Amino acid sequence: MGHGLRRKIINIIGENKFTSFTYLKKELKVSTGTIYHHLDTLSHLIEQRDDKKYYLTELGLHAYNSLKDNINTIITPDFSKKEFSSPILKGLMRLTPKKYINYESNQMIYTIIISITTALIGAIFCGLNGLFPLFLFFGQSIIEFEFIEPILQIIFAIIFIGNIVFFFLINEGISRIIYKKKENTLKFLISFPIIFFPLDIYLVLHFILFSTGSLNLPAVRILDNVLVILFQVLSLWLLTYNLSVNKKLKIEKSLIISLLIHYGGFSIILLLSI
Repeated sequence: MGHGLRRKIINIIGENKFTSFTYLKKELKVSTGTIYHHLDTLSHLIEQRDDKKYYLTELGLHAYNSLKDNINTIITPDFSKKEFSSPILKGLMRLTPKKYINYESNQMIYTIIISITTALIGAIFCGLNGLFPLFLFFGQSIIEFEFIEPILQIIFAIIFIGNIVFFFLINEGISRIIYKKKENTLKFLISFPIIFFPLDIYLVLHFILFSTGSLNLPAVRILDNVLVILFQVLSLWLLTYNLSVNKKLKIEKSLIISLLIHYGGFSIILLLSI
């Protein structure tokens, strides 16, 4: 990345989403061997797919954003190896539905279906549990579970959908206002409900524990609290990843937004419970 020609290759692919070898040769005006040499050197940032076109990898997108933002800290193979060899990050990436969050245009319909399904499942079980959603938190209803009227369950379900929209608008707004990132709003919106998938799992488990009366046991109640924290962490990671790939933010900036909003939601829930 310290070589001017390599930076130009990254910029060409980043600006056009992909490129061909012919186009690179036309733009760079160097020999075929030179281009192949630099492409091989950048193999951790660039990949050639089945259509014979060259695309940026996730690390390549990060490098492109660094160049675009005039950041002098250049990502090297040693840095990337160190960053992605983290056991925690490797584990999180295995749990990340990357192709549905950072999706190609021909995969958009699948992302839409998954997002709608995620939102509906969350809404249904949020209503059945009688929980009030706020960002990635759930406030306990003042009404006993067994006495919740169907109309209230429907209201809680609708609030869950509204919470997704409200949560999206806040993330989009902060990205635009603080970091001036206005790109990929539609793509960010379409994939946004997927970050609630871990919380859907929690809502289903919570409903099972609640409906069977298991939550009356202290040990099970503690387990329920541990589960909600665990699934909140997973949702926070999906939000951070989504912000990073779709709003083109560096991972630390994405994490700042995620945690800022998360702690804001925690503060609101805490104040409401006093």
